[in-house]
Amino acid sequence: MRFLFLNNNFTYALILASCIGQAFGQEDSSASLFGLDNVVDVHITIKEKEFDKLKPPDNVAKLSDPFGEAFAGVIEDVGKGGHFRSKKSTRPGLAGYLGVDHKYVKADIEIDGETVQNVGIRHKGNGTYIGGLMSDRYSFKIDFNEYVEGQEFRGMTKINLNSNLFDPSLMREALSYDLFRDAKIPASRIGYARVYLTISDETKREIKREPIGLFTLVEQKDKRFLRRNYGSSKGLLMKPSTFGLFRYLGEEWAEYQIGFVPKTDPTEEQKKRVMEFAWLIHEADFDEFKKRYEEYLDVDQYLRFLACNVILSNLDSFLSGSQNHYIYLEPESRKFQFLPWDMDISFGAFTMMGDPNARRRLSIDRPVQDKRPIIDRVLQVSGNKEKYHAYIKEYTNTIFDESVMLKKIESIGDFVRPMVNLNGSDAESRFDKVLADKPSILELHPLKYFVKVRHESIRAQLDGSSLGQSVGFGGFPDLVPYYPWIISALVLVLFQSIGWIWGIVVGFRGSTLWGCLNIFFSPWAPAIYGFAIRRDLGFRCALYSMFCIAAWGIWIFLLFFHKSIFGE
Repeated sequence: MRFLFLNNNFTYALILASCIGQAFGQEDSSASLFGLDNVVDVHITIKEKEFDKLKPPDNVAKLSDPFGEAFAGVIEDVGKGGHFRSKKSTRPGLAGYLGVDHKYVKADIEIDGETVQNVGIRHKGNGTYIGGLMSDRYSFKIDFNEYVEGQEFRGMTKINLNSNLFDPSLMREALSYDLFRDAKIPASRIGYARVYLTISDETKREIKREPIGLFTLVEQKDKRFLRRNYGSSKGLLMKPSTFGLFRYLGEEWAEYQIGFVPKTDPTEEQKKRVMEFAWLIHEADFDEFKKRYEEYLDVDQYLRFLACNVILSNLDSFLSGSQNHYIYLEPESRKFQFLPWDMDISFGAFTMMGDPNARRRLSIDRPVQDKRPIIDRVLQVSGNKEKYHAYIKEYTNTIFDESVMLKKIESIGDFVRPMVNLNGSDAESRFDKVLADKPSILELHPLKYFVKVRHESIRAQLDGSSLGQSVGFGGFPDLVPYYPWIISALVLVLFQSIGWIWGIVVGFRGSTLWGCLNIFFSPWAPAIYGFAIRRDLGFRCALYSMFCIAAWGIWIFLLFFHKSIFGE
């Protein structure tokens, strides 16, 4: 009897240990889907009628400049102090300004050999969706629970298939999530997926079956994610989409419901907590902020989160102040934490802010030109900037060490390269260009070059020899590094203009034909005329023309090869 009692206790202990392990993030059945060296096959089967519902509305599909159309609405809402949400749509973000609502349609899906029927599938994203209008390459969200209540796949109710439309390397997002996890920031797991699509008619007769590309498979941030990382999902999870960081929107919750986009149902206490902290950030004087901010903010987690974003020059994010991050009000500490999301244009690839050089040399203390009170005020508190700098130094010597990152890029590149042609005939060429060691005309911002220059810039900023560069939306790019090239090109244009006029004069002195040829084909025509046709009239002009040709040749050569000859 005593043996049975002990045996039962042992069984209960095993069950309890298993439950606790699952709650706090031990390996679960979904783990086999993820990893930077892991790829699964995903096969979507959808009826033609459902697939037609997935297509963009006709008025959107016919737009010649969908980005321009969407941004016109954004600019208007920014001016009004509104949210990043158009009245044309129920969804936040850029795509909503085209009147787009991502609606689920019904499909069957096979992932890693397992089939799940009657799942919901829809397009996802904003900029990537609009880019998809022009490339017919979209990202997808899969909801296993949309049509069959309680249905899940390997412990998950949702999963994302990201097209990485703006990332030919298909690894910026993967590398970024990996870095955040290494910095002990809860981040989505990620793997790769070869995605295939079958369209069938009502009798399930196959109409079309084709591969649609190599995607990243990204874990959804939801209650399952929270339980795996925090052991509880009782906190408040939000995905802000408004013009400002942790923006103060008054004393009524309705505006926060729109701007902060809660993903879990907030309690009255949680609502109050959000509004109080927003007020403290934006309305309280600095002395009061300094006295009370640690009651609301997990400062250590925040500094690590900020350090990772700045190291990666992850500008389409928390740093730009509108979207692509989550905020979690952790229930035990009752403090806010920040979580990363949607990082396919990290590694300084967000072209709407600054130029490539500025993004590579992004300031660690003032990354953006606009005011960001939650960044500025936290770093103004004594000791925080030093701790933040210490994290940046630690990460650039460990998890973002140059040799570590370059080896990781090479390793993932070797894994991904054989599959990238699923994304089109030019995908491998674009992949190789973005993995090059140095910029080229066709790829101004390769991945390895970013890592190298980012390291140099951060080291210089930490030792006080550089301030880095702040970036902003729009405006003029930072042209200072290009001044020598611009000035020298203008000088050459002036010299060539003199030669052009000279060639016209001597040409017309010989004949109308050569005068006209020298107008339209300078400096080559004056050189031929002076050396071969009329040496008595045009020899000196021909010599001058050859000087101009040689000068332009040297200018172009140095433009592309000066770093190889003289170094950085």
